[in-house]
Amino acid sequence: MTIQHQHASSAGLASRNRSLRKYLEIVQDVMVLGLRVALFMATLIKLFHLGRSLLAGTGFSIVIADILFILVLLELFRLLVIYLEEHRVSVSTMVEVGIVATLREVLLKGALQVDWKQMLVSCAFILTLGVVLRYAGVRPDEAEANATAWIVQRHLWRRTSGSLNMGRVYVGE
Repeated sequence: MTIQHQHASSAGLASRNRSLRKYLEIVQDVMVLGLRVALFMATLIKLFHLGRSLLAGTGFSIVIADILFILVLLELFRLLVIYLEEHRVSVSTMVEVGIVATLREVLLKGALQVDWKQMLVSCAFILTLGVVLRYAGVRPDEAEANATAWIVQRHLWRRTSGSLNMGRVYVGE
């Protein structure tokens, strides 16, 4: 087998992979759109039930639990919107959904009715998610982003002989 033949077959394979990837992305986008419609319908149904329970004079804890459930549905809807726009999963939104869902479960059962071991695990889980959200680089501070931009700008300035001519960036040292 010659080198030219290998190159031609690898180019054909890359072309097939690109078209297969494009097809799979379209299928995945259709599935995400279906999930968005289902979440939207579930949110509307839950809002209808919340309105009915408010008119019937339901207890405070049930109303709070329903509101928190609607917030979880809305955050999941936002997660799907971010996925469709950017083709990535927002970890910070997933962490926020985990925190709200865990708090909802505790509020639904009542803090005094939950076993102390389960409450301890729930608290540790919420604290862990809070640490991930704050310190794991999931949601960078604006100051950190500005500092990074300043470092990149300074590096480019040094690499371009003291001027900010972005067209003359040197590739190697």
